[in-house]
Amino acid sequence: MANTDLPNAKIIILFILSKVSGIPSSQLMDCAMESLYMDYFLFSQAKTELLEQRLMTEGERKGELRKDASGKTVLSCDITPSGTEILARLLPSVPAGIRAYLTSASRNWVHDTNESQSVYAEYAPDDEGTWYVDLRLIERGSTTFALRMAAPSEEVAERTCKRWESATAETYMEILRLLSEEK
Repeated sequence: MANTDLPNAKIIILFILSKVSGIPSSQLMDCAMESLYMDYFLFSQAKTELLEQRLMTEGERKGELRKDASGKTVLSCDITPSGTEILARLLPSVPAGIRAYLTSASRNWVHDTNESQSVYAEYAPDDEGTWYVDLRLIERGSTTFALRMAAPSEEVAERTCKRWESATAETYMEILRLLSEEK
């Protein structure tokens, strides 16, 4: 591994954070690794050092609706003012190919993050062991669709959430069609 890999990995992560405010931790990893300039281990080391150096933050946001696969609140990542200063100073030293890629890819990151923030799906049991599924579609900060339903099992609840996340538009349109169709 070249001695410039870790500093470049840190700069790439800071660049992503500068373009996408509140990016989920898992999506930050996906964007960073998608660059092909780092693997999981380099990403993990760079992220850990950025957190230790207080150049980025990671934590739960108040009122966060997004949940991970285990039902825990999604952790969001942001660049700190110190991280912004460091990025401004060091970005010119990054190879031109990496800078060009980052500039081009940043448009997709913003779009993907905004899209992922508008679709929510979570499931959890209540005190009596009944599994409930909550599905939401939020556009421009307003809830367009919300559905809470009981599921016959955890497996069905999980599949329902995955289906909602993978095919929101189609599922939403089908629900509307079924409910509004005249008999």
